[in-house]
Amino acid sequence: MAVSCCCCPWVSVASSEREPLSTQLSRQSHQDTRSVLFQEKPFTVKRVYVTDIDTLFTNIIEAFNKQQADCLAIRAAIQDLKETSCCSPVSSLSVCIEKIQQEHSAYNVQVHMEGYRFWLDSREKDVPEKLEWAQQQVGELNRATKGVISTETKLQEMISLVLQSQEMLVERVKVTNPEYLDQIRLERNLRENIEKISLAKQFSKQYREEANSVLVEISKSANLTL
Repeated sequence: MAVSCCCCPWVSVASSEREPLSTQLSRQSHQDTRSVLFQEKPFTVKRVYVTDIDTLFTNIIEAFNKQQADCLAIRAAIQDLKETSCCSPVSSLSVCIEKIQQEHSAYNVQVHMEGYRFWLDSREKDVPEKLEWAQQQVGELNRATKGVISTETKLQEMISLVLQSQEMLVERVKVTNPEYLDQIRLERNLRENIEKISLAKQFSKQYREEANSVLVEISKSANLTL
């Protein structure tokens, strides 16, 4: 027997104009408030007027903000899948997918996984709107998960370069900007940027952990072992 749920969003599958990710994220009250506030606001950095240092900071923040957006997309897709399958907020992703498979058992719904790529497949081309919606969300989950993972290595390398070279960066800012007041102001900018980079390092690791958790849950659904 098919499972119905009045809160499921699948009825809007034909429309791409769904609520913003920030609105979806705000519904996830089980998450830490400080993390939510942080994640709704991408990082920015201040200039220190040393070209290669400014470029490095910009590259780090652009990569981090992309990874942050992908992590938000992961959470939004999981939230949508939980609503589609009428799972509780604490249910695991694999449990939600199992419920989707049970509800649409007539369509032989299977999870396929190849490396970091995964998708929700059916033996039938014409599937119910609700199942199609779930397939789209799994596709978005895959895209966002790969995005988080692909960004991680290079991002951590750039962050480590900054954190290991802090005093050298300070000295270069001073030498390049000999006016005392400029030195004070730009060194303060540099210190603030480094603080943000240090925080970005922590959150980036958290994002990677969340992406890894998705892969573990998907592997369960695909009857694979990572």
